Amino acid sequence: MGADENIASGGRVMKILLVRTIAIEENLGTATYNNQGIGLATALSELGHECGLVYFAKKGNHRTETMLSDGYKLTVYHIEGKNLVWNALYNKELFDICKEYDVIQTSECDQICSWQIYKRFPEKTVIYHGPYRSKYTKKYNIRSRFFDLVFTWRNGFRDARVITKSKLAEDYLRAKGFRNIVTLGVGLNPYMLNREIEHVPEKLEKVIHEKGKQKYLLYVGAISQRKNTMFLLRVLKTLVKNMGYDEYRLLIIGDKAYKEEWYFNHCFSYIDEQSLQDNVIYLGKIEQKYLRLLYPLCDIYLLATQYDIFGMVYLEAMYFGVTILTTSCGGSSLLIQEGVTGYILDSQNADEWAEKAEEIIENEEKNKLMHDNAQKLIRDNYLWAKLVPRFLEVYRGLLTDG
Repeated sequence: MGADENIASGGRVMKILLVRTIAIEENLGTATYNNQGIGLATALSELGHECGLVYFAKKGNHRTETMLSDGYKLTVYHIEGKNLVWNALYNKELFDICKEYDVIQTSECDQICSWQIYKRFPEKTVIYHGPYRSKYTKKYNIRSRFFDLVFTWRNGFRDARVITKSKLAEDYLRAKGFRNIVTLGVGLNPYMLNREIEHVPEKLEKVIHEKGKQKYLLYVGAISQRKNTMFLLRVLKTLVKNMGYDEYRLLIIGDKAYKEEWYFNHCFSYIDEQSLQDNVIYLGKIEQKYLRLLYPLCDIYLLATQYDIFGMVYLEAMYFGVTILTTSCGGSSLLIQEGVTGYILDSQNADEWAEKAEEIIENEEKNKLMHDNAQKLIRDNYLWAKLVPRFLEVYRGLLTDG
């Protein structure tokens, strides 16, 4: 739908600015990650709206650029600022840019920049929030408590319009006194997954051709303590060595996490110690477009994460109909209906995980049903193109109230 059609349908074409408030530089050129901001901005642009995005830039990297996403032009502002415990403290240029837009969507209710923008532009600010309290996020919990003491109670901040990524995040904010909250989740832009493939790397060809009667268990993500990758190796060991499923293969797609090379090495030492070399297929980082060749081959997706704000891999795996076995976190709490679109198992017992994985993989009829359910859920509700009209309802509510 173009701009004229959007106006004709009763909607107002808006200028919308998406502000990333965390002090991390983004590599928007990467083809290995599905960027949420770009996905949302692309879907908004498809409906005729004009979108800008703000990202943190270190000193000397300040620039404004126009990028094409799925054929739509997006204005990207890389603005210099200071990093205060991962809070992006942008220079005044940000607030000048904000004046040019009808709606400003910031990220996270416990970021100083979100509070600064709301203080200046309460009538047109909405906050998109994902984090929630967890025993795993001790540093975040401390920072959040400090923020509450200094900022949350001031300038009517608890009256801000908030969109949350999960019910866990919504419950967390309501306990702080925020009132105007709606949980919408996160969308998937399949553009990167569906890009043209001119050549398939040899290592992927090998995986595809050797599938046969082998059962593929899949993990996509960083090899890290938070993602609990070592636990998945223990589950694999139980399946192969204790239960006799020598035809099971664990496909690992991803790289070592930041400052966790020791953990990466620890995982691969375990593979050698347990003689699992033939049962682990490590593919490293690969471009998104190649994932569409691998997801459909896999019999189950495993994610034993200790904490995830959402988890884009849930959307990707379910988009291709892969049954998920995971722990409870932001994305799974919203997307997984037990036994219908997947399973949540919060136990850290490798035997229990192995038994549940076996049950899913070996019951092909039930697995196929969950495949269909998961795929329908994502394609009908959680593509950005399906989800963005609900974001627009919130934006229009701001403009109407303002």
